[in-house]
This record gives sequence, C-alpha cells and structure tokens, in this order.
Amino acid sequence: MRDKLKLWMRAWFKKRLSQVVIVIASISCSPAVYAVAAGFYMGLAAGPATNSGGTQQLQVENSATTTPGNPRSNQFGTRIFMGYDFAQYIGVEGGLDYFSNVRYKTAAGTTTCSSATARVRDFDFLIKGMLPIKVIDVFGKAGVAITYLTTSGDLNPDLNKHCGPSTNQILYRPMISVGMSYDLSQNWVADVSWARIMVGNVVSSVDFYGVGISYHFVDRYCGQFLCD
Repeated sequence: MRDKLKLWMRAWFKKRLSQVVIVIASISCSPAVYAVAAGFYMGLAAGPATNSGGTQQLQVENSATTTPGNPRSNQFGTRIFMGYDFAQYIGVEGGLDYFSNVRYKTAAGTTTCSSATARVRDFDFLIKGMLPIKVIDVFGKAGVAITYLTTSGDLNPDLNKHCGPSTNQILYRPMISVGMSYDLSQNWVADVSWARIMVGNVVSSVDFYGVGISYHFVDRYCGQFLCD
C-alpha cells in the first residue's frame, strides 16, 4: 500500500511539474507585467526525488550472513531556502534539504537485522546565475552540500555480531541545479527546478524535482515611484 501511495505521489508531482513548465513557457510569450528587484528572499520547494544507489549486501537477522538488497528509488523531498540576488544575473542561495528514507527490498522471506534504510539530509550553499527571458528567468546553481547520511545497521554488516552498527556521516559533496522561475508579482516568484546532490556512499546521488514558491523582501515600484 505504501509503495502504491509513493508511486501515485511521484506520478502526481511529475504531472504537475510538467504542467507548470508548460504554463510558464506559454506565459513567456506575453508582454512582461512584473519585475522583481534584487534583494533578499525566502522560499519553500517540494516534489518527488529519486536515488541512484545500487544493490547492497544487508546483514540477515540473527545470522552471520548477508543478502542482497535493492534500494527503492521513489522518495519525496522538501527544501527550505533563502538567498540574495545582487543583480539581475547573479545571486547566492542557501537551503536545507530533507528527503524521505531510501528503503531496501530483499528477496521474499528474508528478514534483515535492522530497518534497511538510508537517510539523506543536507545544508547547501550555491552560487546562482540567471538569464531573464521576457517574464521568466532561466537559472543555474552550483555549489557544495554539507550532507548528513544515516545508514541502518544491516547496511554495515558485522558478522561477529547480530547486527552491525548504524552510522552517521557528514559528507561535503557537489550540488547542481537548473530551472526556471516566473514573477507572480513584484514580491512573489514561482519556480520549477531539478537538482542533483552527489552524495556518494551507498546512495550515490539524489535527484530532486521541485515546485517552489518564494517571497522577495524588496520594494515594489509603480512607474518611477515606490508603491505605498
């Protein structure tokens, strides 16, 4: 039931993501109405995520043996971010990323000694470049993700014990992102994006497909004057 729910959520978000891209692309053919000034902003993004981890050897319950386990790629991610646009073409951004557990599936009837999961969370710092095209901005981001990787005991087999220890690692990994944004008003901006974190270890990498909304704490302009 849980797998079916995750598959439905992933399909739903990918459908909505494609719809948002089409809407933004069609709006770009119309005259520009809003323009967001440079300055500080905060936002939230959410959407499906996948991982590229491969088969791992998991420790079997109450046994000094292992069994192969395959990661389920369907996940969900959220990102809280803030940034500062210095000008129309350049800015910086930092974010907190949280992804649901990567769960491993073994052969039928085989029980592992722990939960058979890996979890990825991170704080990222990115340099952002932007290219305005009518009412949309195409952007690219690159930087480093300080990644917190947690793995359960069965992913760290210790054949002298009933189960290996769970581990927590802090990893400094590259992160890249591309996407497009649309100015809903002079303060609110919607965006769609793809991001990849090169986690390494058992997870390899995480891809995040997000739909986001942000508020820009900047002055609004009415013609040549500031709005009230």
